[in-house]
Amino acid sequence: MSSFKKDLASEESRLENVSSDVVKFALANGADECEVNIGAVKGLSVSCRDQDIENIEFNRDNGMSITVYKDKRSGAVSTNDLSLDSIHEAVLSAINLAGYSDPDPCSGLCDKDLICDSFKDLNLVFDNNVDADFAASKALELDKMAEEQKVKGIKKSDGSSFSSYLYTTVISNSNGFTKARSSSSVSADITMLGESDGKMQRASGSSIARSIEDIYTSQRILDEAYEKTLLKLNSRKIATGKYNVIFTRSAVQSLWGSFSSAISGGALYRNRSFLCNYLGKQVLSDKISIYEDPFVLKGLGSRNYDSDGVRVTASDIVKDGMLEQYLLATYSGRKLGIKSNGHASGIHNWYISFKDGTCSFDELLSKAGEGVVVTGLMGQGIDLVSGNYSRGAEGYYFKDGKFVHAVDGITIAGNLKDMFLNMEAMADDFDERYKIQTGSILIPDMTVSGD
Repeated sequence: MSSFKKDLASEESRLENVSSDVVKFALANGADECEVNIGAVKGLSVSCRDQDIENIEFNRDNGMSITVYKDKRSGAVSTNDLSLDSIHEAVLSAINLAGYSDPDPCSGLCDKDLICDSFKDLNLVFDNNVDADFAASKALELDKMAEEQKVKGIKKSDGSSFSSYLYTTVISNSNGFTKARSSSSVSADITMLGESDGKMQRASGSSIARSIEDIYTSQRILDEAYEKTLLKLNSRKIATGKYNVIFTRSAVQSLWGSFSSAISGGALYRNRSFLCNYLGKQVLSDKISIYEDPFVLKGLGSRNYDSDGVRVTASDIVKDGMLEQYLLATYSGRKLGIKSNGHASGIHNWYISFKDGTCSFDELLSKAGEGVVVTGLMGQGIDLVSGNYSRGAEGYYFKDGKFVHAVDGITIAGNLKDMFLNMEAMADDFDERYKIQTGSILIPDMTVSGD
């Protein structure tokens, strides 16, 4: 075993012992149940601008949250001081707070039969061995390459960065569950400035991975930044009307994010979702299925258990447009009268598929014929209760399946329920940088507000 893995195993063991001792102390001082979460992070980030190092940030931090339950009343506290005295004081404060809260029959730890007791090696941790000198060299490399490569329409770099982090979380509760989970992350990015007719535009290229070996080359990151920036230049307005709209693989992430929020237990038991009471009913086009796999090696959404300690499973979320399950944590599941299915930490790795298969992005443009490609969204115009959707957007207008000109300052409007049902086709341009694996998606006849 390498020294990195030995040191990590030792630190995980230490934090597991700390968290389990906290649980014991809470029970000894009157708590009926207790759950402890510890989050630890260490790493660094280097940014540069104009080929000079702008900032170097080192991060080494620990935090603990403690939740106790007594007579179905809960109290929660958090602390960044993991000294024994501070922890004991925090526990006693949580127990005291519980005495002032109202009883809640749905509160408490997860059901014992749902606790994760089998742990797969998901290959989430790597000794990336990144120090400040290396991170600075990679950030500077991106900035210098951008300066040396003269691309028409590109004015200059607006800054680059490189970072590396190691995260460790520990969950311990009085049901007998104590487990540490570690993961690594490396990322690099650069933002380019473009100019046309005196109007500036900016866009970024980036890469993120568990292992430094999987980070994109600097040239690939630059090429993405160039392409995205150049697509924004020479923008013109379009008339208000109905358009076929293609959400690119990055822009469509926000749509799937809204969908996951709408089927999450917290929104459902509060009646704050347009998909309340839709379990077993059609929520997407019957062409679409969503499969969730928490056990993907190196996956950005991979895990063995959620933040309640509940085991996760690979399963269908949507099958042929029909909603197979809600996303439930322990508490939200009890409020809805359904057992948790391991989603206290949100979604895991999602795979979107179309029954008719996928096509290339160019073929998707040809299929749509004429319309708007949305490359970016802005604003908060989403009402999850009604599903009403209205967001600012940028992208480009296309005709006969070909790029015509960039557009910005437009608004895309509709209703999420209709948008999900009307998704017509998907491209095969999946992006491993997201935990939702989806291609660009065509939604016909959407309202676009322009001039």
